[in-house]
Amino acid sequence: MQKFSIISAAAIALAVGVSSMPAPAEAGPFDSIKKAVKKNKKKADAAEEVIDAVSGTGSTRSLRGNSSSLYKGHKGKAGAPPAKYVGQLNCANLGLGNAFIARGGEYTFSQGLNTEKRTGLIDRKPVTATNGCLFPSMGVGDVLYVELDKGKYEGDKYSYDLQCVSYDGSQQLDRGTRPPADNYKGKDVMLHTGHSLGYTPSASGTNSNRSRAYNEYLDGRGRSMLTFNMPALHTDTGTDFFCQHFNKNTGKVALAFTFRRGPAS
Repeated sequence: MQKFSIISAAAIALAVGVSSMPAPAEAGPFDSIKKAVKKNKKKADAAEEVIDAVSGTGSTRSLRGNSSSLYKGHKGKAGAPPAKYVGQLNCANLGLGNAFIARGGEYTFSQGLNTEKRTGLIDRKPVTATNGCLFPSMGVGDVLYVELDKGKYEGDKYSYDLQCVSYDGSQQLDRGTRPPADNYKGKDVMLHTGHSLGYTPSASGTNSNRSRAYNEYLDGRGRSMLTFNMPALHTDTGTDFFCQHFNKNTGKVALAFTFRRGPAS
């Protein structure tokens, strides 16, 4: 309820700012609105940052979405995947690359004498796929970022669906319990210019500005991005899962990974 109250307050404040500006006598029917929107752009940008933070589009998310405030670490990574799962991989050859495993968290950046905080993907560790498309094992709170060939993936992306089964075959994760896909956006990868972590490229501006900038950066290289973040379950003492992003039409796999589910630490 608090989330919607904050969002509503931000929207009302912007609307009041727009409606309170009188239109000159010679103005057209939309001139006063255009001027008000321009004048209130900074307020709108600030409101956007608040809305992102409380609505789950930033890195502070619900338990299922792996909030960095909840997941300080994990209870270990999955063990070696069973040969029966690895052996059946039929990789789609989508040009996987520039992959890393990270976590959502806060970082700082400087503008002149000011230091500010934002959230994004931090503690990044570059990884590469084996067996064609199998990425290293992960644990609770880890985030897998992978780039793919846009031309090969985008036209058929909605035919892919994540499938996850426990190593012993006794558990199959459904849409509500498997690792969420694409919770992280361009703004989480393209951190604000002036940050202290050394990741490139970077950009200035609001979350939306940076997401647009990163999308343009990917487009210019003919690439798309995928993210998966590893969920927790407080009643699980540690179950290892094998997951594959499977195309139901072709029977091929975009990528695969393993993770160990357990309680949030």
